Amino acid sequence: MTARKLSISVPPEVEEAIKAAAAEEGKPVSACLAEAAVEKAQIARLHAQGRAAARELMAEYESEHGKLPEESRQRARQFLMETGLLDDEPWSTVG
Repeated sequence: MTARKLSISVPPEVEEAIKAAAAEEGKPVSACLAEAAVEKAQIARLHAQGRAAARELMAEYESEHGKLPEESRQRARQFLMETGLLDDEPWSTVG
């Protein structure tokens, strides 16, 4: 695999924490940062899939049963926010 070089800027205390973590794992700093970036990307992908699935379920439900009552929409939104699948953006179904 061909590696591409990136440059990042971090505060000194973050640099120290990164270097300490890399040393603890016996890995180069670049390997630790690459692993963290891959993990972050995978988590973001899974969250996006979860949000898309929630929107799809809502749209499917509403196409069969009509618009979900506002109280139920708010409970569903709160649940998704608590699980980390939704941030503070406005939430609506497609269609």
